Amino acid sequence: MFKKITTISIIAVAALYGSDANTRLDKTVITATGFESPLKDEVRNVSIITSQEIENRGYKNLKEILEKAPGVSFNGKTVDLRGQGSKANTSVKVLLNGVAMNMIDTTPTTIPIDLVPIEDIEQIEIIPGGGAVLYGSGTSGGVINIITKQKAVKPYANISTKIASYSYKDLNLGVGGNVTQDLFLKATAKAFDEKGYRYDEKNKGHYASFGLNYKISDNQSIVFNPSYFKAKTYGVPTLSAEEMAINRRQAGGESTLTTSKRLNFDADYAIRFNDKFDMHIMPYYQDVKILQDGFHMKDKKTGANVKTRYNYGSGELITGYDYLNNEGYRMINVNVKTPMFSRNQLTIFDMQKQTHSLYLLEKHNFTDIFSLSAGARFERADYDVIRDVSVAMSRGGRTINTKDYLKVGDYKNNYAYEITPNFKYSDSGSVYFKFERGYISPGPNQLIDKLGPNGPYVLNSLKSETYHGYELGLKDLVFGNFFSATLFLTDTKDEILTVSLGRNVSDGWNFKNIDKTRRYGTEIYSEQEFGKFKLKESFSYVNAKIKTGKNSGRKVPLVERSKFVIGAEYEPIKNLNFSTDFKYLSSSLDANYDKIDSRKIVDVGLSYKFTKGILVSAGIKNLFNEKYNYTQSKQNNSYDPAPERNYYVEFKYNY
Repeated sequence: MFKKITTISIIAVAALYGSDANTRLDKTVITATGFESPLKDEVRNVSIITSQEIENRGYKNLKEILEKAPGVSFNGKTVDLRGQGSKANTSVKVLLNGVAMNMIDTTPTTIPIDLVPIEDIEQIEIIPGGGAVLYGSGTSGGVINIITKQKAVKPYANISTKIASYSYKDLNLGVGGNVTQDLFLKATAKAFDEKGYRYDEKNKGHYASFGLNYKISDNQSIVFNPSYFKAKTYGVPTLSAEEMAINRRQAGGESTLTTSKRLNFDADYAIRFNDKFDMHIMPYYQDVKILQDGFHMKDKKTGANVKTRYNYGSGELITGYDYLNNEGYRMINVNVKTPMFSRNQLTIFDMQKQTHSLYLLEKHNFTDIFSLSAGARFERADYDVIRDVSVAMSRGGRTINTKDYLKVGDYKNNYAYEITPNFKYSDSGSVYFKFERGYISPGPNQLIDKLGPNGPYVLNSLKSETYHGYELGLKDLVFGNFFSATLFLTDTKDEILTVSLGRNVSDGWNFKNIDKTRRYGTEIYSEQEFGKFKLKESFSYVNAKIKTGKNSGRKVPLVERSKFVIGAEYEPIKNLNFSTDFKYLSSSLDANYDKIDSRKIVDVGLSYKFTKGILVSAGIKNLFNEKYNYTQSKQNNSYDPAPERNYYVEFKYNY
């Protein structure tokens, strides 16, 4: 199969020699330097997904969009770049308008990207591999920046509704425009409701956002973006292989209610002192809560990023200061009752991580064809952690109370640096080589070990992970068609590993710096336009292996070695558009090194734009009814099945 995919990718590259096409090189990106600049001026290869590419494709959530993005994969609900596997939640940084969504508590293996409705997304920018100088800890896999709609070229109003399989339905409203010449306001609202693929699954919620963009003067402006999201989700347990064989849609047990909330405020005050020097002051606040019966998790971020850019003619110098106060809270309340015995255990984990960071990044153009970018970052992280475990046991009318309380403080100093020579060999083509030294600082919960079933809990001596990344990349227009390719290698040292002290987590654990890993591979992207026919292809390959420890030589679990996506659009007549996507993901290994099968997914859709702003779209997802699982553990006989063939239809009115 790998040979087939390689052959297909070569054919896709050959397809570059088509007719003229619109290029992405003039599109504006932010994530690569923190300031707006055309993609053609960026040194590294950046993937862009625009709002136009998101619309009319029947997407219900951000996961469905990213699944088709170059080099992006998922471990269950956790987004991954460049083969991070089970550590993707700490080594891939997901940003919302530049603010990290990764949670301070690393125990959950997911990043709550489902708390961002797609209707409010203006652009998604993906930088695979690295980004520590600008974005700090946790970027060895890369950075994904979700940018919400901030300002329209002209006033707009829209309303849309989507109906899909599994009783899915939503309603979206949006309005925006200039109140005065200098003041732009916008508002978005969404409500959704669905039953889910499996019986007894339910998901219902709503979202609201507001936007303000005010031009204070010719040299000053301010942007303010508050938003709120709330969802109630009924989830069901995983299934056994035997249950899957009978009916993969069955509930498999009692459903559990999870309430998720996200409150977000971010602002950007921009001032241009002169033609050469400008500055942004970007304060933010983000509060995420995940609540279940007997389980509460909270993550609160308060911070600011102050950055400047100085253009000195033959280059530019970017400097910045980041401040983040990240507070986390986890409460678990477990009750066990029998006629003769009762036990209640209340565990409270209160944590705080405060970071101060300074960074600079300079790009110098030595000649018209050669430039050199280099940068460095220093970060100081201070930790405060409280773990409070209270146990009350009753038997025969007698109650025994025990308490295990630990309060610790710690700090970590980390640094990162990068250097990137870039050779521009034509007006549209360039090749670069990048070296980066980055880090992943531990989460506060990782600083504490549990040495047995009943404790004690102790402070460990965990160090930050460090990595060295090497990357060779190229982007160009070939006969007017965009093409990019990247080769990469990343070596990670002192990788953090969780070591269980028994068969179950309750038996105790250690966090240790043990394994060294190496990841290398390639990423290829191209797009072509042949009149009314458009093609996009992407191919990614990653080989992730453990280099030391008891698993030396083994592949990193939960890493799909190769991914190939090809998308096609055809407009036979004006306003009628047909689209299709083929997605192949290779096999991988679960956490116990059992094989997870490869999968091939085909989606098709069509849309028609009527006069006066009315648009109707419809489609089929997983056309050939591929049966696969979001997650699996063969050893534990546990499977979470993904949806089979399903359908959607959407109606939209734009004014």
